[in-house]
Amino acid sequence: MKGPRVAVKALIIRNRQVLMNRYVHPTGRELFELPGGGQEHGEDQPAALIRECREEIGAQVEVHQVACLFEFMTERSVRDDSSIAPFHQVNVAYWCGLAEGEEPGEGIDPDRRQAGTAWLPLGRLAEYDIQPPALARWLESDPSDRPLSLGVSRG
Repeated sequence: MKGPRVAVKALIIRNRQVLMNRYVHPTGRELFELPGGGQEHGEDQPAALIRECREEIGAQVEVHQVACLFEFMTERSVRDDSSIAPFHQVNVAYWCGLAEGEEPGEGIDPDRRQAGTAWLPLGRLAEYDIQPPALARWLESDPSDRPLSLGVSRG
């Protein structure tokens, strides 16, 4: 890969809970990430996010404004069954809402190891393995003092 991969993520809050994709690592460890994924060539970010949410959470979303940015860098990653070394992904998280009458569930094309979705309570995010960890701290911080960038996570 020549440059960073761009991905979009959905930040959906309802009743003081945030919607997350639930993953189960081969070791049995549970971890949680925002729904979303890679932006395809020629696709604008809102369209990419709508597509990704349909694939992963099976629901139509309404995309609002950018909430935050975070990066992930690692020696190697697998995306679309291809190994990428080194791997660098820039994530753009947008505030989103579920379209009227929509509820998250099983998507039409979930990520590998995705084991559904979960609503996690905002006041208890430290109890969960949220990736990146800075996102949990950001969500629980004072909204008037939140930075735009959460920095870089290295794997």
